[in-house]
Amino acid sequence: MSAAADLAPGGLELVRRFVNTVELPSGPDELDSLEGARAWCLSYGLAPAKDAAHLQLLRGFRETLRDLLFANNGEGDASDAWERLRPFLASTRLSLAVDPQRGLELSPEDKGPIASLLATVYESQLLGTWNRLRACRKSSCRFAYYDRTKNASRAWCSMATCGNQAKAQRRRERERQR
Repeated sequence: MSAAADLAPGGLELVRRFVNTVELPSGPDELDSLEGARAWCLSYGLAPAKDAAHLQLLRGFRETLRDLLFANNGEGDASDAWERLRPFLASTRLSLAVDPQRGLELSPEDKGPIASLLATVYESQLLGTWNRLRACRKSSCRFAYYDRTKNASRAWCSMATCGNQAKAQRRRERERQR
């Protein structure tokens, strides 16, 4: 489903890939087992999931991020989604570090996926790229993509699939109302 144009800049691409570890509504889920989650984390240089409780935490974190991306697309409640990040933040250890070329940066104290991804979200907000990372407006899809349109108005992961379906559905509804 992903195309090169959907790739997010810098570390934000890892956030996009993490959210897309499951294909909704019932597709394959790379975090469906502890082994799968460990393999995914290790493939991106992150500390592997520790146990079943950590796996549940990762899945919850993924869906909270998806809700934030859905809010970036003008759907859902952004305030509520940001609030739901609190328990994940409390489960991590982040600190300020000095990068001689860039200055201060937020840095995870471990290489855990939640801390690393939260630090990336924070950095992307500072860079102004966060709001362009979105989840498809089609509620049964919610695939994460990066909006590179000039006016930041992209609403679907793909016009060929979700966008076309949504437009056709609206047209049918208008015709029924006549």
